[in-house]
Amino acid sequence: MIRFIVLLVVGLGAGAVLAFLMVRDPGYVLVSYDGSTIETSLWFALACLVLLALLVYLLVFLIRRLARSGFAVSGWFRWRRTTKARNRSLTGVMLLAEGRWSDAKRALLESADRVDTPLANLLAAARSANELGEHRERDEILTRARESTPQADFVVELVRAELQQVAGQWARSIATLNALRQQSPQHPMVLKRLLVAHEKVGDYDAVAELAPSLPKDAAPDMATVQAAIWRARFAKCKASADAAEHARKAWKAMPKKLRTDEFIVMDYVDALADSAPVEAEGVLRRALKKQWREAWILRYGSVESDPVKQLAIAKQWLKSRPDDPVLLLTLGRLAGWTGNVEEAMSYLEASLESREDTDTLAELGRLCSSAGQVEAANDYLSRAVEVGDGLVPSRVRQN
Repeated sequence: MIRFIVLLVVGLGAGAVLAFLMVRDPGYVLVSYDGSTIETSLWFALACLVLLALLVYLLVFLIRRLARSGFAVSGWFRWRRTTKARNRSLTGVMLLAEGRWSDAKRALLESADRVDTPLANLLAAARSANELGEHRERDEILTRARESTPQADFVVELVRAELQQVAGQWARSIATLNALRQQSPQHPMVLKRLLVAHEKVGDYDAVAELAPSLPKDAAPDMATVQAAIWRARFAKCKASADAAEHARKAWKAMPKKLRTDEFIVMDYVDALADSAPVEAEGVLRRALKKQWREAWILRYGSVESDPVKQLAIAKQWLKSRPDDPVLLLTLGRLAGWTGNVEEAMSYLEASLESREDTDTLAELGRLCSSAGQVEAANDYLSRAVEVGDGLVPSRVRQN
């Protein structure tokens, strides 16, 4: 209140002084320009200048406020676009988790250019394309990911190798991983994926070379590594001129705990089968006494040793496994080898009652064909084609 009174008194005093000066002497101002003149009092000219200054100040103030408003509006739109893109990305991730690959890919690609981290969107979109079998588009998306984030080149290529393996493109995966290995020779994930890929393509020499170099944090179970190394050795044995002899030496040198490994036993039997079928049969028989495996019993039915003896042994196994469809299939094959078609048919039909599969249907088709039952043979073979996840046999023609 006191401040207001003081200001009022000062203002009235200043006004009184100004009024006194104006009355005492109005002053004179003359402005001449290009033949034109303007005459006025000093005080009016000063009032016009003050008014002009106020107008200029007001104009500048309005322009600044409009500029600030424009920035605020553009910032709001930018925030809105970013939020929308972020929500779209989240939707894409959720669709990916639900297995809706096509919708997920679309959502992730649409929002990739409007989010702060496009790499995550593009890698997820590449996974969706891979699940859809769109491998060319997958590679294009991954290339786009590399371009969006050059410093993530190694990560993108590691994901490419992973997706190639998921798609069953093992050879391409090996090429990708070898390129990565040149950049980082001891990278644990690169080495681990390389080991898996070489196992899948059956390159056990590469497995044997790679396994010892795996670091502890990337190494698989040591039994798996040892098995891979010995499978590589048996692969060399089978490719040699004297396969059986080399396989025997490898079997003797191999740790005993690996002699029950399903695949190593099969490799050993395959190496012996051509030149030493009796020995191969013995290996399988002894292995089956220790551990029952479907792959071994199936292989037992195809070893060309002594079918009569093999049939008798398999019948002994049947006493404890009367409903085993794989054993019944093997008995059917062995009975067929002995020439007893009726007995073979009986075993195969019993196997078929327990489990319908391509191998059993194909064996029945062959037996019927050899017995001249062409119509029945074609029926079994047609059913085998329909089941169709294994052997796809040829159709028997009627003469």
